[in-house]
Amino acid sequence: MPESPTTTMGGMKPMTSESPVDSDPSAADTSPLLQSMATSTSPYLHKVTQHRYKFLHERQIHNNLLESNALKEVASHSSSRVFVFLWDVYSSFALFGMKLISLSTIVGGVLTIGSILIAYYLSPQGPDSMWDGNISTLLLSFATVTPLIASVQMAFARRETALKALSKYRSSMYHIYMAQASWDWSECPKKKGRRGCVENMDDLKSVSEEIDEHIGTTAGGDDANSQRIDWLDHADTLLCQLIHLTDNLCSYLALPTSSRTHHRATKIGDKEAKVLAFTGRQIFALNTAGRIFMISQLTEACKYRGMPGNEASRIRQWEQYLSNSMEDMRMIKEYRTPQSLRLFGRLFSIFLPPLYATEFAQIAINTGSIWLGCIIGVITSLGLNALFECVKQIEDPFAPGFTFDGIDVNEELKVLAYDELMIARCIIFPDAEEFVLKEDSYFCGGTKKRKPTQDELKKYKSEVASKRKTRHYCENWAAHFDNLSERQPGPGI
Repeated sequence: MPESPTTTMGGMKPMTSESPVDSDPSAADTSPLLQSMATSTSPYLHKVTQHRYKFLHERQIHNNLLESNALKEVASHSSSRVFVFLWDVYSSFALFGMKLISLSTIVGGVLTIGSILIAYYLSPQGPDSMWDGNISTLLLSFATVTPLIASVQMAFARRETALKALSKYRSSMYHIYMAQASWDWSECPKKKGRRGCVENMDDLKSVSEEIDEHIGTTAGGDDANSQRIDWLDHADTLLCQLIHLTDNLCSYLALPTSSRTHHRATKIGDKEAKVLAFTGRQIFALNTAGRIFMISQLTEACKYRGMPGNEASRIRQWEQYLSNSMEDMRMIKEYRTPQSLRLFGRLFSIFLPPLYATEFAQIAINTGSIWLGCIIGVITSLGLNALFECVKQIEDPFAPGFTFDGIDVNEELKVLAYDELMIARCIIFPDAEEFVLKEDSYFCGGTKKRKPTQDELKKYKSEVASKRKTRHYCENWAAHFDNLSERQPGPGI
């Protein structure tokens, strides 16, 4: 038996090179690891199952070590309550300045200060003056604060709905891959399930555009009509479609919004909105009508090769969940909270505090300090504008990177979802060659399949390291994790 290639999972280093079958000749007839075309997930193949269990056990030991060190890191900072309090206060001011102070905040503050100074110096002052600049705050409450609070509540409700749709999408995607890559349908001793599946060569030749020389022969050169099915190729083709689907969904959700005020009120904005909407809908249509159909066809391939209808029906249900979740996220992306409430919030948060300049000027007159009147006026303007910035930032819950309360779609879809699929592939196919995602899913499998070159492997590893690197990546602990893997080899991936 030739030596099995070592698989690298994402950023994890390989941990072993010896297959359990190599060390146990008695498993030669039953182990799927000897067959490059098929694998089995039967729990009775103890050598293969132990191979996976040992990998999970060793990774759990490493994760426990990381967890204990993480808790020590937190404990070293949280031992002093005074330090934590000062730390939180400083962080609040820092984030407030970076995320909630915008150009509208500055404009509103300048207008408020100017209005207060005009009202203060032009108002009659003195012991005989009957002038009173007090104004009821009823208008301030109902015209600005109430619409902003309603917008925040609606935006957070939409965000929670988007989170549920995203979690349902990721769960369905993972189960579709796990089912098509590992589910067996053997009824011992009646059938052999995946291990007993063979290609119908006459059917394969009738639909094949390019008849390869090896079609019609088996791995052992036996009967021309009993070539084993390459389930690894089937699973990798599905994996390729799922990753492209997820990447395109991430690109769609991360597009800038096309429903802002200037998109509705100006010709330039209308043109920009049309470009964004057309681009997004083309990307989304390719996913729903194209890639979802290709995933469905792979389920049909499993049915054609013997998968029972009840198990295929469950996969169909997950496909429906996948599609429904995408549609839910699309609706949230394209349709927003009421535009009129946001118009109220933007205009009144900027221009209403200056209208209350006489109120702030009266405070300055009563206290004899113009500085106090200006400070109270600026704080009022700052609070209203910061509240509007909160509405603005969570109006579109999907974001390509870090936001205060937005959903980091790059982290959820391009990083975490990809890592979960790679872990599943490595556990299901322990001795498979390294997976390389093709830029075009047309070359994922079938007659167009070929092994990647060294240059393609190098380019793909570089892409994974850059595009699929989590923003929570800790270089020090990642290096420590890799060192542990090198010092403690074991069966793995």
